[in-house]
Amino acid sequence: MIKKILLILPLALPLKAQADDVHLLDSLIVHNASLEMLEPIKPSYLENITSARIWKDNWFLGISGGASAFVGSPLGCADLFGRIEPTLSVSAGKWFTPAIGGRVSFQGFKLKNSLLHKQSYQSVHADFLWNVLSHTYNARDQPKWKIVPYVGLGIIHNEDNGNSPFAFSYGVTGQYRLSQRTHLIMELGGTTTFKDFDGRGASNRFGDNLMSLTAGLSFCIGKVGCKRVVDANPYIKQNEWLIEYASSLSDCNSRLAKQHNEDTESIAELKKILEIEGLLGLYKDRSKNQKKKRVSNKPYPKNDYSGLNSLRSRLQGTQWPDNSFNSDSIQDKSSTENYTLGTSSGYQSSLQGYLSELSKGKNYIGAPIFFFFELGTNQLTDASQLINLDEIARIAKQYNLNIKVCGAADSATGTADVNHNLAAIRSEYICSQLLHRGIDKNRISEVNKGGIDTYTPKEANRHTSVMLFLK
Repeated sequence: MIKKILLILPLALPLKAQADDVHLLDSLIVHNASLEMLEPIKPSYLENITSARIWKDNWFLGISGGASAFVGSPLGCADLFGRIEPTLSVSAGKWFTPAIGGRVSFQGFKLKNSLLHKQSYQSVHADFLWNVLSHTYNARDQPKWKIVPYVGLGIIHNEDNGNSPFAFSYGVTGQYRLSQRTHLIMELGGTTTFKDFDGRGASNRFGDNLMSLTAGLSFCIGKVGCKRVVDANPYIKQNEWLIEYASSLSDCNSRLAKQHNEDTESIAELKKILEIEGLLGLYKDRSKNQKKKRVSNKPYPKNDYSGLNSLRSRLQGTQWPDNSFNSDSIQDKSSTENYTLGTSSGYQSSLQGYLSELSKGKNYIGAPIFFFFELGTNQLTDASQLINLDEIARIAKQYNLNIKVCGAADSATGTADVNHNLAAIRSEYICSQLLHRGIDKNRISEVNKGGIDTYTPKEANRHTSVMLFLK
């Protein structure tokens, strides 16, 4: 026998060691797995980068008015304020990105030349716009403020002398968002052209300047705002981690499958050895005998009915005569029934009397339901009390029961008249709730207790009670 054990033991020990290694390996993999990397990633956005919308979106139309002053060469005798004239400006353009845009602007009306003679002019120029506060798009798609310097090229035309020279335009525009599509704008701008624009000066040198200050409104056309670009780096890192994690799980599964096959082969070899030695059947029989022995040695519980008898005794208003009374002392079933029924005569008599009072309408069914109110009001202390009215209404309609509603107030506060009125409005409130739940008005009666001091604490006296009657 010792030889057989020594033969089997070397085979069993490697199995135990391998099983421990597999368990340890599996546990390590679970603990190394990062739960954060398995969670969905919340999008993050690249800083100061938005997707461009080339043609469809972010068009705008602006209109403004203000004052302009012409400063030419030769200068003339009047100062800057003596040259001020009204001006009108209309522009249309588009924002390509939150920082870069373009527009075409028309400006014109009157100006005073170096001789202080009024002349009519029109100016058309195309401008390049740059929003210096474009970084605020990272916080929200439509910021409140924009500060937009601009430069451009165009033509300015003098209607009085027919000159239409080439001109530079420049300036800065401030915008404040009134709504998603409307902005208040204020612009300080200038136009520089050749000296002979007003009819005096050299035609090949720059020197005539038109300065303007205007205010107005700008309206957006099409979709508004720029879409921020999602940062792909977190998703790339998560995908790389998931690929490595899936690869490690695959390797682990391969090792476990290989180990399982080796364990299956080892168990089959052990079974063959036991079968060759004639021990396989013996161990099976011993296993079966051990199971039978464990089952047979466990006794079945016996019911002595002591709990049932105790419950019957309490329901009948009597005490069980002997705590040691159980099923072992009962000789037969009939004697037990006679004993139990023999002590129930008082209980039966009391029950019959109660049922007789109910049938005559002299007593209410069960216990009254109380509804408690705030001091001096007909407001419930807790609105959840109304669920009791739902059940009262359901039972009353199902069994055609009558309902008595009794209002009361706390006599410790208020006069008798005040308490009488409080009790009345509280009972009326409960009656209205019952009517709302479908109870016939003819089945409801009201009682007014006025001020009482029956209950402690005194807040309990501020109540309305509801009782159910058969008649």
